[in-house]
Amino acid sequence: MWQLLKNAKLYCPELSEDSDVLIVGRSIAAIGENLRLPDYVKGEVVDLQGKTLIPGFIDAHVHICGGGGEAGPASRTPEIQLSQLTRGGTTTVVGCLGTDSVSRTMSELLVKAQALEDEGITTFVYSGAYQVPARTLLPTLQEDLTLIAKIIGAGEIAISDHRSAQPQIAELEHLAAEARVGGMLGGKAGVVHLHLGEGKRGLQPLWTILDQTEIPITQFMPTHINRTHPLLEQGIQFLLAGGHIDLTAGCDDFPAELQVPAVLQMLNERQILNDRVTVTSDGNGSMPQYNEAGALIGMGVGSVEVLWRDVRESVINHGLPLEVALRTITSNVANVLQLKNKGLIRVGFDADLVVLDEDLQVHDVWALGKSMVRNKQTKVWGTYEKRF
Repeated sequence: MWQLLKNAKLYCPELSEDSDVLIVGRSIAAIGENLRLPDYVKGEVVDLQGKTLIPGFIDAHVHICGGGGEAGPASRTPEIQLSQLTRGGTTTVVGCLGTDSVSRTMSELLVKAQALEDEGITTFVYSGAYQVPARTLLPTLQEDLTLIAKIIGAGEIAISDHRSAQPQIAELEHLAAEARVGGMLGGKAGVVHLHLGEGKRGLQPLWTILDQTEIPITQFMPTHINRTHPLLEQGIQFLLAGGHIDLTAGCDDFPAELQVPAVLQMLNERQILNDRVTVTSDGNGSMPQYNEAGALIGMGVGSVEVLWRDVRESVINHGLPLEVALRTITSNVANVLQLKNKGLIRVGFDADLVVLDEDLQVHDVWALGKSMVRNKQTKVWGTYEKRF
């Protein structure tokens, strides 16, 4: 199938002088101006005049096979469905387990990832959950990373949180060492994706490991860095030392200055918003709601659509250049996780593309060259999704 997308304002994610993108099969075959389909080819021409064409989003932290459970069995969230991801512009997703690695298993996570890929998007997973030692499919994390193609790192491993396994430094050192060697043997990033809670230790366990071992700072990808003011400051120091930091979107109950749009603006103003800063949704996790007495009064499910909502707001209301904001959910993520042919609009790369309307809302989505969303309407549904 040949598809020619014409007359767009093109961000690759950098602003381009070109306006046309040719898709052949699953890949981007050509980029330029005034491109035409060959006479001998039957294909579709899509006029994107007045619209913006950007890379598909990479969400590197989603509870694809369900999350939650921390308020009892009824608080377990359901599996995510394909259109929940695609209508928000996500074309590549990395699945993870969270607190519950008893009723949620690595087998479930891997099978759900394969199901989503069979339905049309690209998927990867982390091996493990909150607990240390990590719950793995094969006997060791190193074997998971070396032998299972979809496993690209360890996560989400919890530290500085009352729900963590309170891992000792030696246990975290061993985990990071396994992730590093397993990543090397498997040709992967082998990152340790770390959940940061509100605990007083913050990132201190990582600084201790970096001081005591030869493990490089880039082996770690701490997330929820915008959870508290002290943690954000620690995250900035981690970033300045050469590390990765991941911000969590959709935190509407946080102070405004800790929400993604304001944090991105602050980092940009300080000229430290570099290619090691990423944003993820933590989508499909449970969202417990408590009253003033601390009693549970309701449960919600985190949306993956907050990923673009928050990044878009950083552009619309916080003055961040579009190409800078885009990198945090496209090329930066592909760089940190070493995802080949992802995160950029380049010849030979996967045809993962999002079209934005004049208000920068998601209008159309292509994943691996297949039209998934057109005119804001879902075209491809998951196997068991309702179609009405």
